[in-house]
Amino acid sequence: GDNAIAGTMLETILGLEGAGSAAYFRCFGKLLNDPKQWPFPGRVKRPPTDAVNALLSFGYSLLTSKVASMVQLVGFDHFVGYLHSSFYGRPSLALDLVEEFRPIIVDSVVLTLLNNRMLTPNNFVIEVGAYRLKDEPRKVFFTRFEERLNEELIHPLFGYKVTYRRCLELQARLLAKVLTGEIDEYPPLLIK
Repeated sequence: GDNAIAGTMLETILGLEGAGSAAYFRCFGKLLNDPKQWPFPGRVKRPPTDAVNALLSFGYSLLTSKVASMVQLVGFDHFVGYLHSSFYGRPSLALDLVEEFRPIIVDSVVLTLLNNRMLTPNNFVIEVGAYRLKDEPRKVFFTRFEERLNEELIHPLFGYKVTYRRCLELQARLLAKVLTGEIDEYPPLLIK
């Protein structure tokens, strides 16, 4: 995990992940059609201080829950990770696997909802400086999120049609094959 990693290869990997994430989120606001309506100062997690960050955080929580279920389905303990530390109640392995799905599932949903004007700034409440999606518009998010999980693609490794939901399970199974020595490297899901 990420405790006591100073000077290790893991520290380097986590540093690269952090730098990549920072670069990605510096550009994310440019993907919004109306940045005046949807200002995005960068990634702010706890608490989300704007509507875009509130949607990203909400979506990432939903996605982590789905990935945790798939990790358990293939027989792993989702609380024991290899990159994220295993703290009590933290789904560390799910957090390890969720990274490759964030942009293709959650970020895609957020951009679709905002750029197609399916949500408005009035769909949010501000409580103690944190933004939160109101109950009725939350149903719109859930619907689009589930639709995205059910969209089909040709799996780039296997060459057959699958849903994004099925890809969550396939990636967990591929990780299992790496850990049991059946394959040498973990092949991430790369979508063009």
